[in-house]
Amino acid sequence: MKRMERAFLGVVLALCGAPSSAIAQTAPAAPAAQTESHVAPGLMAEDVLQRWITRSTEVASLRSQVRSARFDVVTATIFPNPSLQVSFMGTPLGAPPDSYTNYGVQWTQPLPVFGQISGRRVAAVAALSLAEVNVANTLWGMAADLTDLMVDRAFKQAMVEMNQHNLDELTHLEDIITRRVSAGANSQYDALRVQVAESTMRAALQDSVIERDRADARLVAQIADVTVTELPITRDGLEGFRGPESLPELLDLAVRRRPDLELAHRGVLANEASEVRWRRENRFNPSVSLGLYAGANPDGLSVQAGVSMPLPAFDRNQGNIGRAHNDAEGQRLLAQAIEVRIRRQVVGAWNARVSARIALAAFRQRGMAATDELLRRALVTFQAGSTAGFNIQDLFDAYRTMWDARSQELELQRTFAESEADLERAVALVVP
Repeated sequence: MKRMERAFLGVVLALCGAPSSAIAQTAPAAPAAQTESHVAPGLMAEDVLQRWITRSTEVASLRSQVRSARFDVVTATIFPNPSLQVSFMGTPLGAPPDSYTNYGVQWTQPLPVFGQISGRRVAAVAALSLAEVNVANTLWGMAADLTDLMVDRAFKQAMVEMNQHNLDELTHLEDIITRRVSAGANSQYDALRVQVAESTMRAALQDSVIERDRADARLVAQIADVTVTELPITRDGLEGFRGPESLPELLDLAVRRRPDLELAHRGVLANEASEVRWRRENRFNPSVSLGLYAGANPDGLSVQAGVSMPLPAFDRNQGNIGRAHNDAEGQRLLAQAIEVRIRRQVVGAWNARVSARIALAAFRQRGMAATDELLRRALVTFQAGSTAGFNIQDLFDAYRTMWDARSQELELQRTFAESEADLERAVALVVP
């Protein structure tokens, strides 16, 4: 943006009487073929967002986190695997009680039947819900960044179109001055000044084209789709504000839609479920066993059965329970802070949008209404030569006034578009 401002300043200096040689050295003319802009019509912001959601490999990567969490739910509901033990016992010395060689096989199955399975499942489902909102929160931020890039690209294109329009007007003025110089109505100095200004304006146009292409490259990179090489979105493709025109409604909508607030709420539920799980894991978790014991004697076969269970004498999951309880309390406090932040953000974005709209309307009413008439009168007066003292400097001043007004209007339009994007982000109107 600063480069375009410097180039535009060069035009203003040229029209105000800066030395032509200095400006000509710093702003050489660019070939007209490189400044032509071919924009495909009809591309809408919604189309770009939809393509990003459906085609971006980065979005697919984020959504794979949800699928991973679903597998954790499956794992949580599965019984633990049994264990099989095969043993051999021999008597190298002395007389055995039954035989010199004995063989045994034992099957053991843990039985988490005192709420452990249901506790694990509830915790896994809560973690899945947390993963879903976490992905939605990430996508919400990325969608807002994508919207900002589309606004930037659209107004960089608008800058190109404005500079092209200004250049066309300056080229028309150069033709007028050239004819008047040939007729002896103006000096060669006037022709040189217009030529320098035209060269500087052409450089500003080329610079704005480069800035537009850079904005397009950033937008394409954000999409992360190998099939997309350009996204020629213009101001006509930007969506209008999609929310209600009522601050209380927007505040209520933001509290209900903001994924970062929902993420904090889900964090509370997930940690509470985790605390319940660890408490249930602390209950008796018996294991039943069944086995056969065989010796060499024909009557040496015996059956063994038993029940074992760990005794929570020392480790009673105190650390896990305390951590889950503390994390749940922390998420409650975070949710309160985020809700306060949301209300402040929505009110601030709302006020900025209102101010930007008023400023744009006031400028159009008072500033832009007379620009075309100003330039028309200046050209007629200059060509007629009937007013004493009205020279090319005055004509350049009229052009500069009109260009400044157009530039300011474009800047106000961009400010208004950015304020609408900020408000949509604050209310979470675009959540993939």
